[in-house]
Amino acid sequence: MVDTKTAPAPAASPRQGETPPVRLLGSGPRRWRWLVLALGMMTAGGLSGVLALEQMDDRQGVLVADTDLPAGHVVAAEDLRIERISVADGVSFVGSESLEATVGQTLTVPVTEGGLLPEAALGAEAAFPERDRAVLGVALRVGRFPASLGPGAAVSVVVHPEEGATGGVEAYRALVRDVQPSAAEDGSVQLELVASSADAAAIASAAAVERVSVVQVNPRGGS
Repeated sequence: MVDTKTAPAPAASPRQGETPPVRLLGSGPRRWRWLVLALGMMTAGGLSGVLALEQMDDRQGVLVADTDLPAGHVVAAEDLRIERISVADGVSFVGSESLEATVGQTLTVPVTEGGLLPEAALGAEAAFPERDRAVLGVALRVGRFPASLGPGAAVSVVVHPEEGATGGVEAYRALVRDVQPSAAEDGSVQLELVASSADAAAIASAAAVERVSVVQVNPRGGS
């Protein structure tokens, strides 16, 4: 008797032109959980970066003059705007959170457009000049001051050395409170300046012998 066995059928080969199916590894619920976790970590990292940048930013909201404001002016809301800047230690300013309380107060010093509103010079009871400040008069000939100089301008008062002296030029920060033409009608002016009490004597003595020039500078910095 002949033992006959049926041979296994040959495996079906892919049809010509047909691409065998490819299984995606990691598909299913587990893959989605990993994607959600990764997105969450990216979002947390982005928020941490934003918070770190905010902590590094030392700027603060301050009130600045939106136009030239003379001394004695009653502050209105339209006179001001808010800016975010870095303010040096010791500089008098009003924070943006005090906008509502500032409206209606009186300025005791002039403030130029873009200048910081000084907290120490606001209100009917504000002291003028401020502590450690002095008011002095300086007469200047044509060519020793900018033609556009006006009240409220921040200036550097340049004191020239005496003839034959070995010392160099010195400069002092000041604020122009008033500008009046000289009675001589030769183009010279009489300035009323607000300066540091420590600098006032040096400026006044140099101005008396015509060794002073005035340079207008940025109210937030410069020499």
